[in-house]
Amino acid sequence: MAEYVVSCLLEKLSRFISEEEDLTFCFKEEIESLTYMLECIRFDLSFTEENIYLARELKQLADETRERLYIMDKYVAIGPRQKEETFWARIKSNLHHQSARSRLAKEINGIRKKFEEMDKIFDIQGVTQKEDLIQDNFSLERRLYLEERETATIGLDVDTRARAIIEQLTKGEAGRDVISIVGMGGIGKTTLARQVYNNQIIVKHFNFRAWVNVSVGDRVTDLLWTLLRRAVGMTKEEMKGMSNDELRFELRRYLRSTRYMIVLDDIWKTEIWDELNQVLDNNMYGSRIIITTRFLHLGKHVNPRSPPHYLRFLSKEESWELFSKKVFLEERFPSDLEKIGEQLVDKCLGHPLAIVALAGVLLHKEKTPRCWSRVLSSLSANHTDATSILLKIMELSYNNLPCHLKTCFLYFGLFPRDFEISAKQLVRLWIAEGFVQEKDKETMEEVGKDYLEDLIARNFVQVCKRHLDGTVKACRVHDLLHKICVLKAKEEKFLEVRAFKSSTALPSNLSRLGVHSSMLNYISSNPASSTLRSMLCFGLDERPLSLKEWKLIYKRFPLLRVLASWNVGIEVIPDDIHKLIHLRYLGLKSLTAKTLPASISNLWNLQTLVVNAPCSNCPLLNIWKMKELRHLHFHRQLRLSEPPKKVEDDSGEVLMNLQTLYCISPDNCTENVFSMLPNLLKLGIYGNLEEHRLSKKFQHFSKLNRLLTLKLERDRSCKQLDSLRYVEFPPNLSKLTLVETQLLEDPMDILGQLPNLQVLILKNAAYNGRNLNCCSNGFPKLEVLKLINLAIRSWNISQGSMARLRSVVISRCGLLEGLPSALRNMPALQELELSYHAQLVNEAREIEMSRGKEQFKLVIFQS
Repeated sequence: MAEYVVSCLLEKLSRFISEEEDLTFCFKEEIESLTYMLECIRFDLSFTEENIYLARELKQLADETRERLYIMDKYVAIGPRQKEETFWARIKSNLHHQSARSRLAKEINGIRKKFEEMDKIFDIQGVTQKEDLIQDNFSLERRLYLEERETATIGLDVDTRARAIIEQLTKGEAGRDVISIVGMGGIGKTTLARQVYNNQIIVKHFNFRAWVNVSVGDRVTDLLWTLLRRAVGMTKEEMKGMSNDELRFELRRYLRSTRYMIVLDDIWKTEIWDELNQVLDNNMYGSRIIITTRFLHLGKHVNPRSPPHYLRFLSKEESWELFSKKVFLEERFPSDLEKIGEQLVDKCLGHPLAIVALAGVLLHKEKTPRCWSRVLSSLSANHTDATSILLKIMELSYNNLPCHLKTCFLYFGLFPRDFEISAKQLVRLWIAEGFVQEKDKETMEEVGKDYLEDLIARNFVQVCKRHLDGTVKACRVHDLLHKICVLKAKEEKFLEVRAFKSSTALPSNLSRLGVHSSMLNYISSNPASSTLRSMLCFGLDERPLSLKEWKLIYKRFPLLRVLASWNVGIEVIPDDIHKLIHLRYLGLKSLTAKTLPASISNLWNLQTLVVNAPCSNCPLLNIWKMKELRHLHFHRQLRLSEPPKKVEDDSGEVLMNLQTLYCISPDNCTENVFSMLPNLLKLGIYGNLEEHRLSKKFQHFSKLNRLLTLKLERDRSCKQLDSLRYVEFPPNLSKLTLVETQLLEDPMDILGQLPNLQVLILKNAAYNGRNLNCCSNGFPKLEVLKLINLAIRSWNISQGSMARLRSVVISRCGLLEGLPSALRNMPALQELELSYHAQLVNEAREIEMSRGKEQFKLVIFQS
């Protein structure tokens, strides 16, 4: 934690030096002296041995320094506000400004003295580099192995159990059957259920599948919403006005006529099951339900006729096998470590999660008897039951994390239990919080992804989904680890959570808040904190926040850096949103907002802006003032103001940090605009594509040398796109998405010439023709092809085309008469996903038979 505070201070001082000239003129030497000292101490902190005295001193130092950071932030807030004030108001502000400067100088001097004392403590304590520190950088082979073993379940007899459950699900009587999996927390219930849920036999057998995470405080209404969204695609807005009886009726009506399988993960109360049981229809189609629970009586209650699958602890032999695989991967277990290794395994009492957590500790330590003995001695003999030893090992795992990973792990405590988190969004939040720094030639996003992979490798984080290239798409933490996370975070004064009807006052000096209950109710309770930096909101509300309620946020929480809402909407986006000048991450959702206020451009610290709003008037945004901006996502069409004239050899006005820009008007596809975005990686265009294609504006795409991802989406009110002629694609483009372009000319001839294209998505009438032809030797690097909602009748792949193709998705292409014969002989093809279409399914099964199920994955789903 101290290392994080030091990093925040360094960043703050760096900004002062570059942007507060009058400040640095007054006490420049003090700032430079403090900066140098902090750099040295941050280096020392990264190698500090576990030391109780140092830990206590560092914690006290972090708390005191955090207070001074708030004062520095208040100083920064004065300057931008003065620009908008009247003459006399500025005179008054200047007096306050002088007073603030005086106090700030005093605080900086106080910080310097505190760190001078800490520097002496480091000398006295003899800080040395840890002898058992292992480099965090894994080789590619090691990471690939970790990805493979991630899919393996924790218990070693789980394959046998999975086969038994799969047989129970797919055979037996036509009536609905309920299967329960019972065991203590961390024993592997969810892992077993997921292995069954994702098995291809199950995917093919059931017409509808749904996975529902059931938390302790969940209402039945919330669970019905989850099932209805999955079953019939109803939105939250559509369901908000419905009673429970209406929700039950809609769900029952859907389930009545389909063979379904539903997993209810981690049920705690029989009352929840009893209510859901009335809705989950016994339709005589062979439908099945799986529940996981910690309570044997509940497992028996849901189906008294069928005994639960009770997950036992591992035997000594199974424990040793799991431990060996986790610590040494495929390497041989060293003989000099076997005896102490057996003692460590015995401490785990056969608990799979304890073994995995302990392995995560040892994986990053030196493989020596001396080092392992220290770990063994830290596991007290007083811990004799599975729960206490599990918690102790998890605490040990946490204590052995590097400082930068501790803060990243604690951040998961802001999210609800069992919440599936977008990896991309998580990394951007970490960056906004200041947890991630650029390293060598890597961007902060790349470093953040490495942090996440490291937490996964150490068994702190579970992967929910991966992209086809193997990178993490979504993740979560185990509920027991989540409990540890929240407890440690509160202990470190790192965050607080407000859930359900919690009405306790916010602690003083609170930095981060997770709101898991209704945001409306929370705001109406008049909370306030002059120190709050981050607010993440997850609760469902009956209506969006009004303008008055929204304004309460920035009046009561003036230092917010992060404001993100998942399910909370707002009526309008207020004009004075710029008052939250410290914002680095802003996520907004509104179904009624008609525009985006121009004042949002004055958020000069903003790094990520995500706005999901229709904004019918196509708002104009001056992004050229937002020098820190890294990612901008807008729901529809955003117009950019004309960039300032670029002086030759002057990069002062260029947006060097901007990597993502979705979705802008085709009007902005000019050479002048693109020259100001030298590091853009992802770009989305929405609007009148045909008009701008003919005016040859899309030839300017070729100026974006670093662009990897491009999405072109036609406004439905505009003319269809005749062809892709006059479009010059960027030279390094690897992913292209075309949506509703209604191309009249087959695009595959032009697209097949793109030398680096790896992913191609044609979606929702992207092409209006009937024949899709892939020319010989085209698409030299294409690996993924998705054809979604197209009216094509035939699809032909010529010899030598798409030689690297490994994944094909065909969804809602009901007129397609057959699969290309060339697919049968493509050596790289590994995966084919189809929405149900009798002819295509038959041909796909033939490919599966010829390839073998071990080498080829066929997924058939209902459209």
